[in-house]
Amino acid sequence: MTDESGTYTDVTCCHCGGLGCIYCDRIGKVRVRAPARKCRHCDGIGCIYCGFTGWAGLKGKYD
Repeated sequence: MTDESGTYTDVTCCHCGGLGCIYCDRIGKVRVRAPARKCRHCDGIGCIYCGFTGWAGLKGKYD
């Protein structure tokens, strides 16, 4: 396994605005691939492709 800690960055969840919700595990932030980009399908609103967080490249729970 390789160390990928530098390839991900923390960003504020667009669904809750940092308050915490089920999509960000009530933390208010999610980890996405750097550089952080809004989801191209919903433009940051939230959809099934971004896990309702508004961000592209969302790090999976078991990654």
